[in-house]
Amino acid sequence: MTSVRTLLLLFLSSLLVTMGKAKCLFPVLNGNHVLSLESRLKNEFPDGSTAVAECARGYEAKDGSPLITCQNGKWSKVELKCEKMDCGPPEPQSSHMTYLINNGTLFGAYVKALCDTGYDLEGSSYRQCLVTGWNGRATCTLITCDNPTPPEHGNVMFRSPVLYNDVIKYSCQENYTLVGNRSLTCGDDWDYNFPPPKCEAIECGVPTIKFGNQTEGNPPYLHKSQATFECLPGYRMNGSATSVCEERGWSALPECVKAILLQPEETTTVVASTVTTDIATTNAVFCKEEEEEEEEEEEHFITVSQNNSVWIIVVAVLATLAIVCILCGLLHYNYKHKGSYNTGEDQRTKDGLLLYQTL
Repeated sequence: MTSVRTLLLLFLSSLLVTMGKAKCLFPVLNGNHVLSLESRLKNEFPDGSTAVAECARGYEAKDGSPLITCQNGKWSKVELKCEKMDCGPPEPQSSHMTYLINNGTLFGAYVKALCDTGYDLEGSSYRQCLVTGWNGRATCTLITCDNPTPPEHGNVMFRSPVLYNDVIKYSCQENYTLVGNRSLTCGDDWDYNFPPPKCEAIECGVPTIKFGNQTEGNPPYLHKSQATFECLPGYRMNGSATSVCEERGWSALPECVKAILLQPEETTTVVASTVTTDIATTNAVFCKEEEEEEEEEEEHFITVSQNNSVWIIVVAVLATLAIVCILCGLLHYNYKHKGSYNTGEDQRTKDGLLLYQTL
C-alpha cells in the first residue's frame, strides 16, 4: 500500500513539472533566413527543442550557427549570417556588346546590354542576377540598309553592303533635274534618313516680260530652250533679248523701260563777219590769202543744240574766230603805220593792184 502511494506521488509530481514547461509555436523567420525542410516537417516544438535555419535563395551563409532553440515558449535569436550572392560581371554575348552596370552585380541586380555604334541589339536589353546566374540572352547585329535602286533617268553610287552611316549619292542624266535629297545616309533604324529622290525633265514655265512681247520660242520649254523678246513701241530693252531655260529656270530676262525722247531745238546760225583791209602793194598777196581764208570760214554754218557737248564746240569755234579777227586787225594796223595810206579813191581792182606791184 505504501509503495502504491509512492508511485502515485511521483507520477503527479512529474505531471506537474511537465505541465509547467511551455511549448514553442512554429518558427517564422523573416528577411534572408528560412527554416530547413526537416524543421518544417515537425508538428510541435516542445521546450528545449531546436530548429535549423538556412539562408534564403540568392543568399549565402557566411558565419554563425544555424540552430535556434525553444526556451520557455520563445525561440532564440538567429545567429546565422546570410549575404547576397554575387553573380560577377556578365560575359558579353557578342563581340560588339558591353554592359552598363549601375547597381552592382549582387543577387537581384540588373545590368543593361549595349551594342557598339553600327550594331543593333536583338534580344533582352536587361539581364538580372538570379540564383542560377545572369538571365536573358541578347546579341549585337551589324546594321545594314537595302541596296538602293537607281531612279528613272538617273544613277546612284553606293558600296555594297550599305552599312550604318554609309552615304549614297544620286545624280540625273542630262536634261533632267534631281527632285529630293541628293545624298542619303543609312541610319540606326535599318533605313535611310530620307526617301529616294526622282529625276524629272527640266522644263521652264512660259516667260513673260512687262511692256514686251515674245517673238521666238514655243512651249514646252525644255532644257536649253530659248525665248526671244521685243519691247513695245516707246520702250527700250535692257539686257539680252534672248533668255535660255536652265536647270534652275530662265536665265536673266530682259527688261523693257520707257524710252526718253529729246525734243529738237531751234538751231542758231553764226556767221563770222569779214574784215577787209587795204594794205600796201608789197603785202597785197599776203592780205588776199588772209581774206580768202576768212571768206572760207564765213561760208560754214554751225548748228548748235541744247546738248552740253555741242555748246562747248560752239564756244570753242567762236573763240577761235574772235582770235583770228583780232590778229588780222593787229596786222592791218601794223602795216598801215609803216607807209600805207588811204587815198580816198575807190578801191582798185585786183588786176590793177597786181599791175601796180609789177611796176
